[in-house]
Amino acid sequence: MQPSSTKLEAFIQAHAIKPARLARESGYSRQQLHRIRMGRAVPLSDGVARIAAACRRLSGEEIRAAELFDLDRE
Repeated sequence: MQPSSTKLEAFIQAHAIKPARLARESGYSRQQLHRIRMGRAVPLSDGVARIAAACRRLSGEEIRAAELFDLDRE
């Protein structure tokens, strides 16, 4: 059984964004982006910004980082 999806994964699915393209656009390897999408890794703040910017470019929407990541973690 799959764990509940992350906000990022839900956004990718809802907008039919190809993960390999998002990896290229954000500067992450496909493997590292997969770990982030599955919630097994957390990007640093610059990575959050790069992924959010790539999601904006690929979706054409003004998405905010808080809509893709839980930024309130301690």
